[in-house]
Amino acid sequence: MGAPKSHRGGDPAERFRDLQLEGAGKEALAALVHELKVHQEELSAQNHQLIETQSALEESRDRYVDLYDFAPMGYMTISPSGTIRELNLTAAAVLGRERGKIVGLPFSTFVLRADKPRFSEHLRQCQQAEQRSVTTELTLYVDNHLTAVQLVTRRHGGDASGEPMFLTALIDITARRKLEQEHREAEDAREKLSREREFARARADAKDHFLAALSHELRTPLTPIVATMSDSRLISLAPEPLRAALQTARRNLDLEVRLIEDLLDLTRISRGRLQLTHEHIDLHLVIQEVIEMLSVETQRRGIIVVTAFDASQHSVVGDPVRLRQVFWNLLGNATKFTNAGGTVTIASAAGDVGSIRVTVSDTGVGMERDVVNSINAPDEAAGHSPIQSATGLGLGLAICRGVVTAHGGTLRAISSGAGRGSTFVLEFPIAAHEDDADRASTPAQPSQDRQTPRLRILLVEDHQDSADMLSQLLTLHDYDVVVARTVEGALAAASREFDVLISDIRLPDGSGLELMRRLRANQNIRGIAISGFGTEEDRQRSIEAGYGTHITKPVDFNRLLDAIERVSALGGRDQRHPMSDSDRQTRPT
Repeated sequence: MGAPKSHRGGDPAERFRDLQLEGAGKEALAALVHELKVHQEELSAQNHQLIETQSALEESRDRYVDLYDFAPMGYMTISPSGTIRELNLTAAAVLGRERGKIVGLPFSTFVLRADKPRFSEHLRQCQQAEQRSVTTELTLYVDNHLTAVQLVTRRHGGDASGEPMFLTALIDITARRKLEQEHREAEDAREKLSREREFARARADAKDHFLAALSHELRTPLTPIVATMSDSRLISLAPEPLRAALQTARRNLDLEVRLIEDLLDLTRISRGRLQLTHEHIDLHLVIQEVIEMLSVETQRRGIIVVTAFDASQHSVVGDPVRLRQVFWNLLGNATKFTNAGGTVTIASAAGDVGSIRVTVSDTGVGMERDVVNSINAPDEAAGHSPIQSATGLGLGLAICRGVVTAHGGTLRAISSGAGRGSTFVLEFPIAAHEDDADRASTPAQPSQDRQTPRLRILLVEDHQDSADMLSQLLTLHDYDVVVARTVEGALAAASREFDVLISDIRLPDGSGLELMRRLRANQNIRGIAISGFGTEEDRQRSIEAGYGTHITKPVDFNRLLDAIERVSALGGRDQRHPMSDSDRQTRPT
């Protein structure tokens, strides 16, 4: 029998069959069976490992699919022709259809007609790009709504056919576009508001300039009148009946000056920056003066004026001219809107603790409830009250309210309706020292024995009547006065030495400010500026030019005399009171 064949290698099962055919021994067969079992276990382990790997791959694929489908950003795969090959759920939501109904459609189906050329250009750029992303913004028309989107596309190697694919992020930017639009609109609104503010400021400046110029022109002619009526020495020479008439005329003139000043004060009133002189005043006396001022009108119209002053304390601290203006407005309107034979009643009584209450009542046309409510409204803008056309108060009432408020008081209206008359109720705080009222209610008169050295005064004023009257009054008070009408005339006259320069600021050939600078370069002259312009800026410019003080026209002659004494005594600029209230007359600044 020949030698047995070698069965090394090969499949264990085949070797087992070969050994059985050859009649191999039990040991060889047992060894082969053992080897076969080991091989079977190896196969089983490999199979188990393959199953685990496949499960892990499937799990990873599912995670990818979930991440892709439920990503917060839309993703698509599109062909070079723009056909949608694949997309996630977010992209389908942006396009407004089920995913299965979108795949295979051209993306341009959803693009607004005006933006289709832009999408075609986007595809062309994607064809040319290698690794670079291409970004384009488009507007989609989906379900009758416009949606702004951004496409961010990168070229991919391609599918099984070799055609390149474009992996595209589809980003909804509608909210961003809306925010950008709102931001642009807000910027436009801000710029518009800024332009409107600049325009309003320029218009207000132009109005202020016009009112200042108008006020200047109105004040200048009043200077000779005010200067004459304010010279106590001159008035003392008049007979007693004429003296009383001059004092009445002076009170009315003060009020006229104040009305001119109101052209400039309305803005300050509306801004709550009205300033007043502060004196102890007998309010009953102020009211009596106003009644006397209106007596000719009330008598002409046949109006009966009744007073009932029951307040035991009637001294207040405030501006006498301003308070006269308040009662002049209220009494004047009561007279105006009361028929002949009617009655106007002015009464005073103790108000709340520490106050005096004054009522001005009439039997006139009255006011409707809405008009009364508008008058009493705390936020009613000055000059815009609806009662202006109804009762004619308008501007005057706005000024009254501002003045009363500035005095710490209140003003309110009462009326039962048309034809039932009107009542205005005012309350003011009582002054701390009632006994001071008698001393302060009448302006202190300068001493009749004013001892003034014969100072040499250069008076520069182009308004002839003002120059003549001031020159005569100053001469009457023993001053040596030389008058000039222009800057050049003043410089020519200044060849001789002067102690005090009194000069208007606006002159035909230049400025009184430059005149003072040129004179002070050659001599130690003191100066008083007089001008129809009286803002803080006007005063400050005068002080900086070298004037000791600035007096606003019309010029109160007593105050002018005080200013001459002060600047001459100080030997130059009034450093203690460069802009003192005594020089400002009664004008709030």
